[in-house]
Amino acid sequence: MKLVVLGAGLMGRAVVYDLARAADVRSIIVGDFEKDRAHAVARQFGRTKTVGAFADVRDTNALARMLRSCDVVVNCTQYNWNLDVMRAALVAKVNYMDLGGLYHMTRRQLAFDAQFRRIGRIAIAGMGGAPGVTNVMARALADKLDRIESIRVYNAGADTQRYDAPVVYAFSIATILDELTTRPVHFIGGRYVEKDILSDPESGTFPKPIGKIELRHSIHSELGTLAESFRFRGVREVFFKINYPAELVNLVGSLSAVGLTNHEPVPVNGHRVAPRELLLALLRQKARLKPAHDVEALRVVVSGRRKGAARTIAMEMSAKHTTRPQFSAVARDTGFPAAIAAVMVGRGQIRGEGVCAPENVVPPEPFFAELKKRGFQFRQWRLNTGKTA
Repeated sequence: MKLVVLGAGLMGRAVVYDLARAADVRSIIVGDFEKDRAHAVARQFGRTKTVGAFADVRDTNALARMLRSCDVVVNCTQYNWNLDVMRAALVAKVNYMDLGGLYHMTRRQLAFDAQFRRIGRIAIAGMGGAPGVTNVMARALADKLDRIESIRVYNAGADTQRYDAPVVYAFSIATILDELTTRPVHFIGGRYVEKDILSDPESGTFPKPIGKIELRHSIHSELGTLAESFRFRGVREVFFKINYPAELVNLVGSLSAVGLTNHEPVPVNGHRVAPRELLLALLRQKARLKPAHDVEALRVVVSGRRKGAARTIAMEMSAKHTTRPQFSAVARDTGFPAAIAAVMVGRGQIRGEGVCAPENVVPPEPFFAELKKRGFQFRQWRLNTGKTA
């Protein structure tokens, strides 16, 4: 099969690395607006089957020419480009997947369903770790119950590396800014409600070195599909909670308070400057130089009933960083699942047409088996009714 990976950043290079080691992947194009970065990633992570190329996702026709004849395009660009890449995939008539859309973009992507059905192709919205693995875990747990009452998703992590940089982040700083400045969505009582940012703290205990932490509401893609996917099963609550370092939360809060996270341009010495774009440029200049020594745990807790009896069951996948190759836990548990799913689409193990959520098309057992081959650890257990993370 032939695949295209768009975006040669931290997540894209993990996708390329894993795809390049799949025996039935014949060729990979890694495309990026920074052509030199695309070539570097192709050389370092793609073996001899990968080439780098310039890609501008705003140019639909040029991008469609790059995608034409590929089996799947894996979109690892910033999520605000999701619709642009989907349009090019439609023109090229190829299968599509991405790493998520922070709820609001995910909802907008669902509007492309009829168009992908018309060309007989599948578009999987949110097929990384969270979203992605979390959605498939929700499906695996829900299938053990007759009726679903709640789906609670938790994302926990810790990094033991000591950095000199003033700002430390494990994935796109632009996405992190959005997560820390956009009101999260909570599906409760059968309807969607906006919550305060990082509200409703909840204690959770995770494997070391994470330990006991507090997790809070954050805007996330899982809310864009899970409630609708299981509405017919009776689900009344879905939420996503995460732990962010207090230093980062406080920093972004202060920057937001003075307007530096705003998108609207302001006049500066005769020019109009978007504060957020200036902030992003500065943050990227100050990015960490040392590799992450992180771990991450993705946990899903589903409550419901089986044969009339209340049941609460949980599943967790944990990931560790690696030194050879040098990947953070976040890059591994985001990029590798996307690569696995792309190959499963190419093999016909994932079938469907239209815009689909992972929980509705990815078969849990074969998917989890591939993750286990790559060293990801799974555990599953029952909780007392009403007990959370």
